[in-house]
Amino acid sequence: MVTSTQRLSVGLVGPGGPARFHLQRLSLRTDLVPVAIVDGRPLAGESVGCRVVADYRELLDDESIDLLLIIATGAGRLETVRRAIDLGRPVVVPSPLSELEMTLVTESESPPRLLVLSNCLADDDFQAALAQVHSGRLGEPQTLAHSTWGFVGSGAAATSDAGLPPCVVDRLEQLLFLAGVDPLSVSTRHLAGAGELQGIGIAIRFSGGVTADLEYHPSSLVPLASGWVIAGTCGGYRDFELFTLTGDGEVFGTPLESPSIDLDRVYDDLIVQWDDAAYHRDVLDRAGRLVRLVAAVRRSLERGTEVAVES
Repeated sequence: MVTSTQRLSVGLVGPGGPARFHLQRLSLRTDLVPVAIVDGRPLAGESVGCRVVADYRELLDDESIDLLLIIATGAGRLETVRRAIDLGRPVVVPSPLSELEMTLVTESESPPRLLVLSNCLADDDFQAALAQVHSGRLGEPQTLAHSTWGFVGSGAAATSDAGLPPCVVDRLEQLLFLAGVDPLSVSTRHLAGAGELQGIGIAIRFSGGVTADLEYHPSSLVPLASGWVIAGTCGGYRDFELFTLTGDGEVFGTPLESPSIDLDRVYDDLIVQWDDAAYHRDVLDRAGRLVRLVAAVRRSLERGTEVAVES
């Protein structure tokens, strides 16, 4: 965990379980300090010295709070974000943003300070793959693939506000980091799952001839994932191993150290967004591309055809 020397007070808005998770993580930091939470169970906040309120409007009216972290979902989230933006209050929302939230950002006369919490960053395989892409040892990524077997049962059919399983949205966001180029088109299809449940397969074409294939199968009692598989112009990556071609035409594998899963990486990223205006613009640009990519995946699944990703 990396912390900043500054101290930002945070108010949390959202359902009990998710909000309390962030409350517990933030209570360990010195730069993002939870000071208030909207929760029906006071002990959740009082246990870490956090003020508990009954209505999120109390937090909007509290000028001593620097940031509002909104964990609410659905219409409740959008209403809170809209009110915060209207009042000019800095606000944090988990990725992905909705199309309406992006509209609020882009059409505002004075751009609001909306930060994006990307939970997909806390993934050791993704971070290892991204490090290899940034190192240049793979050359330019050409083909990327990832497969996830999700939970059988009620959780298998769960979807996020984006209308897709949360793990699929996380993989799409990671893909935007790894590919480094704009998606052009999407072809989505249903896959066999467990019983009547259906998975989805997503084929994506990017500029520069880059392609990607993602699959989600609701077919396992435990979450299983292949990890990222990346073929580049100079080498490949799979399962914490870098593969390169020797001068003799042999493939040489180099094991990589697995990075620790730092759950606080997502908060470190918020601090960078707060401090660095250029980086914050990049984050919002990527958030917009994710919104458009998710929308294209849903349209393709509904129509059963390949669709273009809006620019």
